[in-house]
Amino acid sequence: MAEILIYTSICEKGNLLRSSVDNRTVLNWDRPSVEVLFQLLRIALGKEEPSSLPNDVNWQEVYDLSLKQGVGAIACDGMLALKECSIDEELRYKWMGQSMVIEQKSLARWNLLCQLSDIYAQNGIKTYVLKGFSFASYYQNPFHRFSTDLDIFLLEDFEKGNQIVEKIGIKVDRNDSKHSHFTVQGIHVENHQFCVGLRGYKNIKSTERYLRSLIREDGIQLEGSKLYKPNWSFNALFFMCHARTHFLIEGGITLKHVCDWILLRDAGDNLKNLEMFWLVCDRFGLMKFAKAIDGVASYVEHGMKLSDNERIMIDDILSVKAHRESHNKDEAHLLMIGQMWRNRWKFRAYSDITATRMILNYAYGYLFERKPNV
Repeated sequence: MAEILIYTSICEKGNLLRSSVDNRTVLNWDRPSVEVLFQLLRIALGKEEPSSLPNDVNWQEVYDLSLKQGVGAIACDGMLALKECSIDEELRYKWMGQSMVIEQKSLARWNLLCQLSDIYAQNGIKTYVLKGFSFASYYQNPFHRFSTDLDIFLLEDFEKGNQIVEKIGIKVDRNDSKHSHFTVQGIHVENHQFCVGLRGYKNIKSTERYLRSLIREDGIQLEGSKLYKPNWSFNALFFMCHARTHFLIEGGITLKHVCDWILLRDAGDNLKNLEMFWLVCDRFGLMKFAKAIDGVASYVEHGMKLSDNERIMIDDILSVKAHRESHNKDEAHLLMIGQMWRNRWKFRAYSDITATRMILNYAYGYLFERKPNV
């Protein structure tokens, strides 16, 4: 409750009142199958004691939705913990099978990540893991958090890290200004030069510098590896930057992101950390988005009342569509600009700048800042 009071106070001081949004019909968030999925997630995340569910649950719909939302294995944990469950045996075993596939793929990514960190450590490089396994460490079973690739951050050793993997015969793609790419054992790896995309944005460069200062403070070594996850302050701010980018200009966010934030928020060491976090969100123009996803997380976790913006965000989450990508760089940039323009209603409601301003910044960075620096 204290965190909510701090949050409300900061919003009032900054005059960050909810902005108006286009009139949109909210159809998805209050479906019975959605509420069942929310309950399974609460159970799996340790936020609710296992109970029984009605016999008329549409389990096929719950199962399908959990996979689309990237929480299939997490929801399966909740389903298996129920005292009584009317799901038919065929679907139960199918769901458990999907959960095992997610776990096995996560283990394969983890083993590869450990191998890479060992190689880097032999060359004097400290490997930080971003997103995936860093966020997964807050889960009861980290291998049940779904992800598709690996993200590492080597600080000033970015290029040294690229050269090391090239020496062992791995091709490195350096065409992205934010990170290099390479594939090992069929697994895609992103070696980050920067935490956030820098081109054309003055404010985001300040965010990058602040994130770098946080990651230098301390790190937590992940058990059984030479990998480090950044501290809570870094992870919380990085999560908001990353999730907002997905929400505004990429394919959108899913319930996986909401679960990440529930666990990250609850892992805040103390009230002072949370208070500082909200101040930092205000400082870097993240408050509108952070306010909305925090409200959505509170609804999923506690059933708290939703604002209009939060209801619309839930509907957008549950309606998330596949994000079209292109391997042609010029086409990819045009697709990104088109996505920003289509999502201009999101910018009005959840961003401190307009879609037009974002497009202009993006175009400027692409044309005049091909090799950004902090």
